[in-house]
Amino acid sequence: MSKDFLASPWFFIPVLLFLNAGLFLLLFLPYGQEILYLNSWRAEPLNTFFRWCTRLGEAPVFVVVGLLALLWRIRYALLIALAGLLISPASYLLKDKIGTDRPITYFEKSGIREAVVTVPGVELNGGQTSFPSGHTMAAFGMFGLVALITGRRIPWLGLACAWSGILVALSRIFLVQHFLIDVLGGTVIGLAIAGLVWSVNRPLNRFGAILDRGLWANRR
Repeated sequence: MSKDFLASPWFFIPVLLFLNAGLFLLLFLPYGQEILYLNSWRAEPLNTFFRWCTRLGEAPVFVVVGLLALLWRIRYALLIALAGLLISPASYLLKDKIGTDRPITYFEKSGIREAVVTVPGVELNGGQTSFPSGHTMAAFGMFGLVALITGRRIPWLGLACAWSGILVALSRIFLVQHFLIDVLGGTVIGLAIAGLVWSVNRPLNRFGAILDRGLWANRR
């Protein structure tokens, strides 16, 4: 994780705790047990809650955040756009090369598909595209970048970004779309992309006031 994340402890600390807790569980939980453990929790209102949470890792939210950044500074909007352009192909290539079974495919091959309780109305993804979680990558790439942009200036926003990313990760397990290791991998890769994109911020500073304007600032 980029050392620049230390400038936003309200983001960095919850995310670090989430990663450590996830790694701890991996040491003791048999593969796939996290999916089965949540069987009894898959009921309302949690079903609806996590169906909405997972949308925070989808393209429309990226667009909204990018447009809000455009109101503030053009430079920040460009960084968010760059993150989006990197995350999508990175997710596709990693899924294709690593090729691990999605949860529903794994349980079908194991002969225990009937043991899995699923969420009504959720179309389950099958095949060998489980690692890493693309939704989690997108969420932590986007919200991690927002945390880097705001730093210590808006502490509550850093905390909101951390929890948004964590909830997306948890939703992917709850909705039987990914395993724990998939969302942990997505978290780390998403943060790495956010840190990589943030390194472009300083070179963009050379353009000065041109990119430091925003649509809202121009209106004023």
